[in-house]
Order: sequence, then C-alpha cells, then structure tokens
Amino acid sequence: GIAATAKHFPGHGDTDTDSHLALPVVRSSRSRLDSVELVPFRAAIAARVAAVMSAHIALPAIGEATTPATLAPQVLTGLLRDTLQFTGVVFTDALTMEAVGKGYPVERSAVLAVQAGADVLLKPTSATAAIDAVVAAVERGDITPDRVEQSVRRLLELKVRTGVSTARYADLDSLRAIVGAPAHWVVARRIAAEAVTCLRNPPGGKDGIPLTPGVSARVVSYAPDAELMAGRAFEAELRTLRPDVSVTRISPRTAKEALQAISAALRPGDVVVVTTHVRTIEGVGRFAIAPQVASWIDELASTRPVIVIASGNPYVIRQFPHVSSYLVTYGIDPSLEQAAARILVGSGQARATGVAPISLPGLFSRGDGGACTTPSP
Repeated sequence: GIAATAKHFPGHGDTDTDSHLALPVVRSSRSRLDSVELVPFRAAIAARVAAVMSAHIALPAIGEATTPATLAPQVLTGLLRDTLQFTGVVFTDALTMEAVGKGYPVERSAVLAVQAGADVLLKPTSATAAIDAVVAAVERGDITPDRVEQSVRRLLELKVRTGVSTARYADLDSLRAIVGAPAHWVVARRIAAEAVTCLRNPPGGKDGIPLTPGVSARVVSYAPDAELMAGRAFEAELRTLRPDVSVTRISPRTAKEALQAISAALRPGDVVVVTTHVRTIEGVGRFAIAPQVASWIDELASTRPVIVIASGNPYVIRQFPHVSSYLVTYGIDPSLEQAAARILVGSGQARATGVAPISLPGLFSRGDGGACTTPSP
C-alpha cells in the first residue's frame, strides 16, 4: 500500500547550493550523468518504482543553464520518459522553493511543469492560481487535453496499484498495530546497529572507542537550536550505561568564551566525546558546524583524546582533522543514537560493523570501517 518515490531526478548530489534558496547548476557531462547520477534511477525504474520527483537544478548538458529540470521537457520527457522509459507518476519538487520561485511566478511554473512532463504540481504558492493557469493553458491550446489525460490515467493507475481506489480511508484503530509495530522497531534497531561506522580510532583503542572502564568521559552535544530532540536518545542511553558521564549541550550560537570554559573545567585524564547533529534543514542552507565550535574541537583534539560521533553529515571531520576517534551514524534518529551510545561504551556485543558508502579524499574512503575493532593479539 505504499508508493515509493525516487528523487530528485536527474540527480541532486553534485550541488553546492541549497535549492530552497537559489538555483543550483550541475555541470556534469552527459557521460558522467550516464555513469553516476542516472545509475540509481535506472535501478529504481527497473524495480518498478511508482513515482519520480524532479530536482530544481539546471543541467546544461541536457537543458539550459538557467532552466530548472522541473520545467525542462528535455529532462522530464526526453530523458526520464523517452530514454529511461519511466511510465509512472512524475512529481515536481515543491514549487515554493526559490530555485523555481525566484524566476517564475506560480502561474508560469505550473504551466511549464505540465508542459515538461510533470503529473503532480507539488506545493505551489497558490493552488487556485496554479489550477486556473493550467485550465487557461488548455483553453488556449498551449497544453493539449490529451496531455492532461495522460497524467490523470497515471494517477488513477497509481491509486489502483496502492489500493486507494477500493479502500479510500485508513482504519485509525488499526494504525498502532501497523505503524511503529514492535516488529518494525526490531528491524529499525538492527539496521541502525549495522550502519554505524568507525572510521578512526587510536591503535589498540586506548582512550578511544570503546571507552575504557573507569576512564572519565565528558560529553559535549552540539545541535542547532531547532533540533530539540537531537542527542536526547544518545544521552538517555549513555546515562543508563554510564551514569557517571556528564553531558553539556552547545549550539551554533555558543560563544568562544563558553567553549573555553568547558576546556578549563576538564581534568587531565578526561576523554572528551563530542556528538554533532548536523543535517540539511529546508531553507537554512547550513551543512557545517559553526566555525568557532569546529576550531574549538580541533584545538582540543591537539591536546587530549577527543571522540567525535557525527550524526547526520558524515563529512564534518574536515573541520577538525585532529580528532583521534571518529564514529559516523549518517542520520539523526533515536535508533541510531542508541546504537552509537552502546558502541561508545562497548555494551554487550555492540560493535561498529558498518562501512562507509562514500569517500572524503584524504580522510576516509568508500568501504572503510572497522577502526574501532581491537585486533586480536
């Protein structure tokens, strides 16, 4: 009953601009698109994915340098429909995003998206204006009735495929037995435990991961103010396993003087554990740790053992290359945080068995992992 959606087509990975704020331009050649960006989409289409969502990116190799893929027939029809033979539903990304919104009024973007090949116009700034504009375009002959019928048929087929056509409403009383059922949590926790990856640790694990019993540890949890729950599951699990561990929370607004006060309070044998909760937040455009915090972490790592547990963005080690231990979870989620806490303490059989699916030249490579496993004598 679930319709999976592959996004964002034709590939949003190789961008350095937040498309909520501006239009990214991907200058990949057609050969690179074929060998890199389009590979997962081909696999998803072969697996009969129900829908594909477009990216608000300009792609000069296929379309124009100033036109978002969402509004480009060469991308949504020429590439996705004709070349990749996708027959499912095409969603636009949100039409409120500035990559589209800055250059196109909603009436224009709605019509262009339909002409490009989109079936669903997601989150226009005014639904009424978008509908009226499409109706007017049909009446003018800019969009044919047959083009509209194609989208209607795809949406009806999707409703049949997911069962919505015969069961329009969910039984609210049954949701608790389906959503978040105990069996699902077991799977989630197993996936989390197997995902956590150790990319750096001192030889033999001294003053690293897992924490040596009896060694004093000071945890500093870094998260933006809006991430109210970030780190909470980690802290709760850690306090259960090591009640003696103290936790200090900091944010991007924490001043240099407050950070220095944390350093001054450390004892000579303390191991510092820094958890970083950094991820892409819509419209914020920040993917890194605040400069004064990153500098403090790196300076601290040059004088004592520092363990960094990176939740969300695994690339933050670029900002503090001197850390002695580096554990990544790839996401901000209670199951991942709990798994990281167990691995940090070495609780039971908890070990970091994940391998990196990505590379960061000079720091780690795809396939790396297992640095926290102490070699057998």
